[in-house]
Amino acid sequence: MDNQAAAWPFPVSPSTARSRVRNLWQEWLREQSADNDESVNELEANLTALAERESVVRAWVHRHPDEELRQAARALPDGPLHGWTLGVKDVIDTFDLPTERGSPIYAGRQTVNDAACVALARRAGALVIGKTVTTEFALFTANVTTSPHDPTRSPGGSSSGSAAAVAAGMTRAAFGTQTVGSVIRPAAFCGVVGFKCTHQAVPMTGIATLAHSLDTLGWFTRSVDDAATLYRALSGAEAPSPDERRRRFGLYRAHQWPSAQPEQKQVLETAASALDAAGAQVIEIDPLPHLQDMFSASETIMAYESSRVFAWEREHHADLLDRRIHKLLTNGDRVTAAAYGDAKRAVAAAAETHDRWLIANEVDALVTPSAPGEAPLLATTGDSVFNRVWTLLGGPAAHLPTGRGPLGLPVGVQLTGRRWDDLDLLATAQFAETALADPERDRSTR
Repeated sequence: MDNQAAAWPFPVSPSTARSRVRNLWQEWLREQSADNDESVNELEANLTALAERESVVRAWVHRHPDEELRQAARALPDGPLHGWTLGVKDVIDTFDLPTERGSPIYAGRQTVNDAACVALARRAGALVIGKTVTTEFALFTANVTTSPHDPTRSPGGSSSGSAAAVAAGMTRAAFGTQTVGSVIRPAAFCGVVGFKCTHQAVPMTGIATLAHSLDTLGWFTRSVDDAATLYRALSGAEAPSPDERRRRFGLYRAHQWPSAQPEQKQVLETAASALDAAGAQVIEIDPLPHLQDMFSASETIMAYESSRVFAWEREHHADLLDRRIHKLLTNGDRVTAAAYGDAKRAVAAAAETHDRWLIANEVDALVTPSAPGEAPLLATTGDSVFNRVWTLLGGPAAHLPTGRGPLGLPVGVQLTGRRWDDLDLLATAQFAETALADPERDRSTR
């Protein structure tokens, strides 16, 4: 017996002990892998899509290495989002990846903590894949991301990378933000489910501010069920009891109806017929007087608030701001505090009136256009004309893909509901999703 073995106080040799420890460790890893097969398999599918499509779609600005993600997938905490892969819009802070806000001003910016929504998602078991491309400060400027359906077409803005990443199969879900239409419109152009929660239903801590009265968290998924699961995980809301009541939809050809392209108008009519055929009650809604002045109120509030939010950037880095941002901020300088106050009071009154109207008329959701039509060319992020008022009112909104337009690109409808009744709107959206199912959606981006 050698001296090393003689000094070893256990009944087995050091080499045998090491071997047993190694075997035990490998057995534990196998057990962990078995417990996490589903999450690991989902991650592998996402990584395959990334490898195949990211060079064209360009949805990501920062991403964790593949092997690092594989290791992390085997050690995720249990929770309602266990094993979910998640993209995070690059205006939302993450402790482990830069948050650059789509601007050279913040190149390399790194925080020491997660935004509240990211921390909540990780605690619920989600795996952050990386940061998705945003327009500059979540505003107007088109960026490098392309539609997964056609590389010459826009994925929308400002949550362009998040919507495109989900549509291309690169992640199960992705966070976006909406100040005007930056969740619903990209969801429409990319053909995925988009959900914007009630204003402040999920804390905005750690998310770059554009206009605090309007900024709202949202997310992209492949199904309404996933959108609802994510909402419950972030909000702590309990899953509702099954509700078999007959759903009541209000078909609303909004004040901006002339802006809708023929295919979008047809989509709304087709959706109404399909909902009716599925057993829902669909009623025509005349233009609502309490919404008449809300479009201009939204413009006033956004301009006033953003011109003050960007005081530091204007003072120190004006040369690095896009001309369209300068125009918005200059317009905001012209808005008086009195005009801003008037707009805020008008919005508060309209929001209360709108909620009471929905309740009094027993309307579960208004059905409206999500966008004017199919995705435009890459030079623009599209028009948020059909999203602005619903964001302003502060209630939840969801986009449902329903079919294709004349160019073969996705089209769909928007559902809007009462403030703080997010789960009810999601339940209504689940009913509508089944009624309006697009058989081509699951293979449209493959």
